Amino acid sequence: MPSSHDPSRRLTELRAGMSVLTSAAADLGVGSQTEVRVLADGRLWLAEQQVAVSAADVYQAARGLVAAQLDAIAQVSGQPVEDHALAWLVTLQTNEVMVGLEDEAAAFDAALDAPALDGPAFDTAALEDDAA
Repeated sequence: MPSSHDPSRRLTELRAGMSVLTSAAADLGVGSQTEVRVLADGRLWLAEQQVAVSAADVYQAARGLVAAQLDAIAQVSGQPVEDHALAWLVTLQTNEVMVGLEDEAAAFDAALDAPALDGPAFDTAALEDDAA
C-alpha cells in the first residue's frame, strides 16, 4: 500500500515500484535490464519511467509491492497474511544463516590455503582438528 495520500507522491512511489519490479524481473532474465543511475544528489534516475526518485521512494515502493503480494497470496490461499509473512521471514532468516556459513567456510578455506607470512609454519592440522 502506498505510504502517502498525496497523488504526486503516490505516482512517484508507483513509478519507483514499477522500476523495482522490472529491475528484479530483469535480474531474473525477464526482458532487458532497465537502466537505473545514481544522480549527483543521491536520487536514482529510472530511465524507463524518465523520473528521478529518492531512496525513500524506492523503499516505500518496495514495501507497497511486498504488501500487495502478501495480501494477494493470503486472499488466494484463504490463510491470514501473518502466516505468509512469517513463512517468508523464516525463509529469509534461513538464507541469511546459510550465507553466513558459506562466508565462514570460505574464510576458513582461505586461511588454510594462505602461506604464513611470519613466524613458524602454519599448522593446518590444528585448524582441521578444531573444525572437526
